[in-house]
Amino acid sequence: MNYMSCVWVVFFCVLGPTTAIADNRLPQSLAAAIQNNGFKDDGIGIYIQDVASGKPLVTFNADRFFNPASVIKLVTTSAALDRLGVGYQWSTEVSYTGTIEGDTLKGDLYFHGNGDPYLTPERFWLLLNRVAIFGIRHISGNVIFDDSYFKPDPIDYGAFDGQPYRSYNVGPNAILVGFQATEFHLSIDYFRAESELHITPFPDSPRMRIVNNIKLIDGGCGPWQKRVNLDSRLVAEMLQVTFSGQYARDCDKKTLYRRVMDTDDHFRHFLLPLWQQLGGSVEGSVHQGTVPAGAHEFLADPSISLAEAVRFINKFSNNVMTRQLLLSLGARSSGPPGTTAKGLIAIKKWLAEKQLDDPALQLDNGAGLSRDTRISPALLGRLLYYNFQQAYMPEFMASLPVTGYDGTMAHRFENEPVIGHAHIKTGLLDFVQTMAGYVTTASGKRYVVVLLHNDPKAHTKAGERLQDEVIRWVYHL
Repeated sequence: MNYMSCVWVVFFCVLGPTTAIADNRLPQSLAAAIQNNGFKDDGIGIYIQDVASGKPLVTFNADRFFNPASVIKLVTTSAALDRLGVGYQWSTEVSYTGTIEGDTLKGDLYFHGNGDPYLTPERFWLLLNRVAIFGIRHISGNVIFDDSYFKPDPIDYGAFDGQPYRSYNVGPNAILVGFQATEFHLSIDYFRAESELHITPFPDSPRMRIVNNIKLIDGGCGPWQKRVNLDSRLVAEMLQVTFSGQYARDCDKKTLYRRVMDTDDHFRHFLLPLWQQLGGSVEGSVHQGTVPAGAHEFLADPSISLAEAVRFINKFSNNVMTRQLLLSLGARSSGPPGTTAKGLIAIKKWLAEKQLDDPALQLDNGAGLSRDTRISPALLGRLLYYNFQQAYMPEFMASLPVTGYDGTMAHRFENEPVIGHAHIKTGLLDFVQTMAGYVTTASGKRYVVVLLHNDPKAHTKAGERLQDEVIRWVYHL
């Protein structure tokens, strides 16, 4: 049995029915859509519910448990909005030991993270600016980052799909700068006798060396990232990043985001060049540690609000932001350090309080980048119906991709009347394609819509077409 067959057996074996909801027959047009796209009924679960009456309209395989892929993010973000509140913010604190003489700190500088999921390069640069404005330019001691607020599980970056440099495989960290990704800007220099590809990293660390073995080719740009390979390793205390593969001239300028180093090295490579741009210097080292008692805190940088963070998570299916949220829930409910186990306990407790739990529910890392996550269409549908009754409904609904406009639904239903009428979170893995959210009909009614699809060909364009046909069917109710 090959790898794909083995994985599919794992999926299929968990689709045994429970007794939560009796399956109904599918409407004829939906049954035809499944058949016409080449799928069988047993790998598909559908739940459609009128939010006005609360009455389910379609419950097909709705009580079976499927792999939901990134749609499970709706559970994690819902629990966070309910437990923490839409205005919840994280903070990154800066403190020092020693004394400040002129613009020189005769001591150590500390950064203490509390799990900010959106500490982007721009925001980190502004934080460093605030340190400089405070009066510190030169540091005679060390720069120490304290990430003890979280205790994440050990991570193998390539374990899930053999892609260790992909940014979606990054794990949580209490002081996560730039999603632990480095920007590589690719551009073609046409002013030479032979056109040449330039690769410029951001930040441009003096401790990083780029080896460019990419071959320029003619032809369309297409799926350019699949043709660019990358490898990183330490060579004589320098981080050497080697690029190989092919790059089409039609691509011209592109940006590649990749994780090329572990957390400690990433913080160091990010901080030093940005600090030097501000005219700063560090005589000591940059390393991980803890803030000592008696350190003088002088800055506390607030994050974006939880509502804003949830919007980035759901619209763009950001995995590491979701995992930051899970550990934040764990730290808030059970005390630091935040862990995956504590976060899962917090969510399970919340679901049980709302009568939305089920023993078969499996959240794993809360983000959906997993072969073990499981939820039923009915359970997910009831969660969406619950959210629609809550005060945070506007923030939750606004976090979902809108058909034809943004997020993962930006290019769906172009030039169709359903544009703007559906707020849908999508999920995609090999053998999995899912969606869940709300559809507003042409007549103004609103329905909860969930489609969970596990099939050897679910992740293909045929799976996407099936989703579109379900949304169109609801729109015309």
